[in-house]
Amino acid sequence: MRALRVHPGYIAAVCALAVDGLYLAVIAQQGNGGSRAAFVAGSIVMAGVAAAAAEGSAALAAGLVAAWAVGTFWIWAFLGVFSIGILIIPAGIFATIALTRRPANALVIAPGIALAFLTAVAGLAWT
Repeated sequence: MRALRVHPGYIAAVCALAVDGLYLAVIAQQGNGGSRAAFVAGSIVMAGVAAAAAEGSAALAAGLVAAWAVGTFWIWAFLGVFSIGILIIPAGIFATIALTRRPANALVIAPGIALAFLTAVAGLAWT
């Protein structure tokens, strides 16, 4: 009998999309959305998609994308620790597990995480 293997990048994506749906529902109910909420929601969705997309490839670009997803999840978990951030932690954990299982080196991971920081800083500055 063969066991079903679920990839952590896919679990991270499902967690991210579920949290993003909840986040958007809460924001819509409160009526205080705006460009910043849209940026946060968009980056969470993109990180989820990136985590899932990188799961199926061993290419260097996939390692960069996976590192960006990990950085993005942990940035929003830290910045939103008293709101949406707590719910992002499972996605961050599974994306981190997926990243550590990759054959990527620090020359790929470091730029991916730096790109996540630049994305968050630029997005928050412009919204």
